[in-house]
Amino acid sequence: MDQPRIQKLDSSVINKIAAGEIIIQPANALKEMLENSIDAKSTQIDILVKEGGLKLLQITDNGTGIQLEDLPLLCERFATSKLVKFDDLSTINTYGFRGEALASISHISRLSVITKTQESNVAYKAYYLNGKLCSSNFKPESSGQPKPIAGKVGTQIIVEDLFYNIPSRLRGLKSKSDEYGKILDIIGRYAIHCGQTGFSCKKYGDPIQQLNTRANISLQERIRIVYGSAIANELLEVDVADTNLGLVRCSGVITSCNYTNNKKKIAPIIFINHRLVTCDPLKRAINSIFQFFLPKDSHPFFYISLEINSENLDVNIHPTKREVRFLNEDEIIELIVNKIHAVLSQVDSSRKFKTQTIITKRSNEENDNEPIKKYRQENKLNRIDGTQTKLTAYISQENTSTQISNTTATQTNRQRVQVNLDSISQLKSELTNNLHKPLTNIFNHAVYIGIIDPVKRLCCFQYDVTLYLCDYGALVLEFYYQLGLDNFCNFGEIKFDEPIKLQDILQPLYEIQSDLQPMEQVINTIISMKEMFNEYFQIVIDDECQLLSIPMIIQGVQPDYNKLPYFLYRLGTKIDYEIEKTCLQLITRQIAMLYLPEPNDDENYRQNLEVQLETVLFPEIKRLFLPPRGLLRDVIQIADLPGLYKVFERC
Repeated sequence: MDQPRIQKLDSSVINKIAAGEIIIQPANALKEMLENSIDAKSTQIDILVKEGGLKLLQITDNGTGIQLEDLPLLCERFATSKLVKFDDLSTINTYGFRGEALASISHISRLSVITKTQESNVAYKAYYLNGKLCSSNFKPESSGQPKPIAGKVGTQIIVEDLFYNIPSRLRGLKSKSDEYGKILDIIGRYAIHCGQTGFSCKKYGDPIQQLNTRANISLQERIRIVYGSAIANELLEVDVADTNLGLVRCSGVITSCNYTNNKKKIAPIIFINHRLVTCDPLKRAINSIFQFFLPKDSHPFFYISLEINSENLDVNIHPTKREVRFLNEDEIIELIVNKIHAVLSQVDSSRKFKTQTIITKRSNEENDNEPIKKYRQENKLNRIDGTQTKLTAYISQENTSTQISNTTATQTNRQRVQVNLDSISQLKSELTNNLHKPLTNIFNHAVYIGIIDPVKRLCCFQYDVTLYLCDYGALVLEFYYQLGLDNFCNFGEIKFDEPIKLQDILQPLYEIQSDLQPMEQVINTIISMKEMFNEYFQIVIDDECQLLSIPMIIQGVQPDYNKLPYFLYRLGTKIDYEIEKTCLQLITRQIAMLYLPEPNDDENYRQNLEVQLETVLFPEIKRLFLPPRGLLRDVIQIADLPGLYKVFERC
């Protein structure tokens, strides 16, 4: 047998191997794109994920955008705007510098980019395959060029079918939920470090955001949003510097001795010159210090950010940039560890422990002979009754709505239909299984107070002696969805006094947006399903393609008719009619979005919405709503009576 000869690998093989070293899993691809968005001075970054990032990974920012002239080189290997010569690595202050990230992603996925700069009049959309511009069907063609479209300043990168050409990598990945968890972990780490940028992340098709942080909020609040109040309430600041060692500053937070986590260990967050790294020597040294202060098997949380002189730092160590090397490493680590030891020692004079009183037989006998004295505790006195109806509920409100008026809302006269579809039963079971019992108790006894910010859709309500801030947009959207499942096949209807052609409804949408499916195709899809729409949802369409009625989801609430074009377009394009459960769920979600109040600072609109929330929606929410666990992120406790007494010592 002849010995194999040494030969040069084909360029496509080289690029796939290089891409596999940099992009190991969807979280790695997201990390590279996140860093590009942060380098672009973005103040808001939104991430959309489908099937753990394997089917879709979309990141949208409001940064500086990409020049049209740079788009042909965007996905070329070793093409970058951040580095010119090798010596520049000694002073590099951006996340990216190799020009390999997008190139690697384009070799193992179908990549498209929409971008607009402040100077450009239009946005441009480009498609990439194997590092080169291609046509919209992702076939390598010399004619593939960026196309002008409508868009906002910033960049949107869409990664589809990740690892489609590396099946062995797909088989080696964990479940889609595990991959999504890693994506959330990466976003949470950057959200904590990059306080000047807001981050949001949600699953495709899910209206609820899994993670949402605003720009320019405090470090403690960012940690509270990402990791919860248990950690945020026990934070201690660490700040140290030594210019002689090249350490410009070391800042961060650690948990105090009162925080005892003996469950799942939270990986530490370490940034060096604003670069997310592992730095195992520093991590081991800090953990060894905590062993002297925490009980056995307890794990601390810490976030450390080091700023080191650029000339002392080597960032070009690891393909994924997760490791760096710097001068005086041992001395700097010792300095940091000594500071942490000093901070922990200052607060180690007292500890909090959960205790339980031992009750003996003798003490029980003594207590039986003593009369029980009850004292009125002013700081825990609930001065409202959630079961009482407010006077405003009986006052007739003048209808000043600016919505379409040529409609008639009626409850259906037909006998209530008994629904036996397995898909609807399964969707209702999911609601029950995802129920959050403490939140259910809160809403069952909530007392509505009022709208705080109609633009951000924030309102306040009281439960017992506690005041809560709530995103009523997320609350009402989930409530409408649940009502839609309950009213399936039994909706009331809102009839139009005159039928409206589907074409006339959709036309305004096509006038303001260009990247839409053909209107005829959308209408044909809707018409083909009109019997199902009529039977299940009271969406009535006649043989002349005219809309006669839409479902009434709750008596006394009108839909947002401005959304009707979007509602019909999504029915014709975004619904998978082949799978029954998915189809019915998505249609019900779309109906809920049709009724969702939009952000609006008009005073008349606010007054009408205030009445609607107080007299219609909140009474029904108290009676029927099943809050899911995901709603916890949208309901925040902002005050309680005992806490106010501690501050003011009186009401």
